[in-house]
This record gives sequence, C-alpha cells and structure tokens, in this order.
Amino acid sequence: METIKERVRKLNAAVNAHDLNPIGDMYAEDAEAFWPGLGSIRGRQAVVAFYAQLLGALPDVNVRLRRVIEQGDAAAIEYTSTGTQNGPFPLPAGELPPTNRSITVEAVGVATFDGNGRIKTQHEYFDQVDILTQLGLLSLPVEAVT
Repeated sequence: METIKERVRKLNAAVNAHDLNPIGDMYAEDAEAFWPGLGSIRGRQAVVAFYAQLLGALPDVNVRLRRVIEQGDAAAIEYTSTGTQNGPFPLPAGELPPTNRSITVEAVGVATFDGNGRIKTQHEYFDQVDILTQLGLLSLPVEAVT
C-alpha cells in the first residue's frame, strides 16, 4: 500500500491535472472536509463536487507542495496555491462572479486517513481576508486608524 505521503502527492497531481476521478478515489465514502468560511462538507460526492466548483473557478490553479509531514494515520501539508478566478467562486452567501484576478494562497491542511489509505477528515487553514483582498472584495487601509 502507498504511504500517506505518496497519497498526498497523488492527490496534489490530480488537483493540478483537474482530474476529478483520482480526487474522488482519495476520499473515504463518509469523508468530512472543512474549508474556512464554508464549514463542513460531508461525503465523498460532496467533496468531489466542491473540488469541481473550485477547479471551475480557478481553471489555471496550481498547487505546489512545500512540506508533507506524516505521523501515524495523519498528515500535515504546507502548500502554495496560485490561480486566476475566471469562473464563479463558491462563497457561503452565494457564488462570486469571475473577477479575473490572480491569487496566491499560503495554506496548511491536516488530514487523517482510514485503513484503506483514503482521507477520512481534512481541515484546511488559510487567510480568508488575504484571499478576499486579492480578489478585490476587501480593501485594507494603508495606515492603521488610531
């Protein structure tokens, strides 16, 4: 059986190739994923549907793994994602129309794997304010207000 690090690299390759089949194969049927601002996404089909939305929103997305740390049945993954938002972007209040802006996201993911090497839980951590600023939805003040 593949190591967890090998499975993480396989998932990364599938995301960069925009290939949903291997992405679905990476998740347990009862997987649960958490992305900031979106809450819980439950079940393999829902996770794959989310990836389809994300890949549609960022058709040129590229995820570069920086570090993968494996311990027992878990992995912590540090990565950088880049892409241009040329499609509708899923947000809690509805879809954001294309902004045609490029974003760079520094993130960490923590996942646990079941006995078959499939992702059971996945938690992503990244700066939502930074993403919204890059998309032009927020402007940060140049100076702090006192």
